[in-house]
Amino acid sequence: MHAEMPTTCPLCAAPTPDKSGRTHTDGADLYTQYGCSACGVQFWWPLKNPGAEWYSKHERYGVRNADPVWNATYNHVKTLSFLREHKGAVLDVGCGIGNFLGAAKERGWQCTGIDFDPDAITAARQATGINDFEATDVVTYAKVHPEKRFDLVTFFDVLEHVDNHNEFIASIKSTLVPGGYIAMSMPYRKHALWLMKGDLPPVHLTCWDRSSLKRFLEARGFDVVYMRRSSEGVWPIVMKLRFKYGTRLSFGAVSAVRRTVSPGGVSPGARPLAVRAVHSLAKLKDALIFGLPALIIWLAMIPTPRRYVDLFAIARMRA
Repeated sequence: MHAEMPTTCPLCAAPTPDKSGRTHTDGADLYTQYGCSACGVQFWWPLKNPGAEWYSKHERYGVRNADPVWNATYNHVKTLSFLREHKGAVLDVGCGIGNFLGAAKERGWQCTGIDFDPDAITAARQATGINDFEATDVVTYAKVHPEKRFDLVTFFDVLEHVDNHNEFIASIKSTLVPGGYIAMSMPYRKHALWLMKGDLPPVHLTCWDRSSLKRFLEARGFDVVYMRRSSEGVWPIVMKLRFKYGTRLSFGAVSAVRRTVSPGGVSPGARPLAVRAVHSLAKLKDALIFGLPALIIWLAMIPTPRRYVDLFAIARMRA
């Protein structure tokens, strides 16, 4: 399906955004990338989130609750460390299975989470012991709970998925106390394309760098207090090489042991010892086979921004 080209930027309303030259086809849908010279954001057109049902059937997002990665990420830990003097109430938008909120709870925050995936919400309640979860989006949540106010609102790996950025950020502002903070992460758009093949529509709809994110936030009443682009190092390259070249060397041991010891599945964060042991051996095998080639590739990318895959920021709403 071919969509008519946009006449204005959907984020800042500046006229005549320019084509970047990139296109992507997903099934019958053709997407074209545009860039706005005014706000600096790159966006795919048509700019349309496919909805919760589509995500529930997606090969990546639909299975994330069955065998979740539970550890808090660097961005989660950095957020809590940076705001350690500002503990209070936190709302995590797109909370998934509750990784961040589990860590925030341990550090004394009063935690609330929302996600439009009901299965993720169920998993989050079981894993964290936190009761204040809802299967909804932030626009609906802000309308249903106009009395709710938070000291911190987080949306890790969410902004690139939304198609209503101005309504999204306005709803987040409405849930913040004066002078409250937001924390967010997203793919860094100058990454090597082969490292992040999933950074395409209809999954990801916008592409950000430091300048465009700063402009976006400042124009909507926030001051950026921390920003960092990061490389995940050698291991993601090992995994890329493994998935591309290592299928013949995979014996399916992790899946086999998981089915044997946990035929009904396991709760988030509770992998049986046998599964963890076999998983560790599989990682060791991958490191031995692909570690050196991955290191060479990573070293070659060091002089360029292509090694960065993640953009993370903390901002404070102007009182």
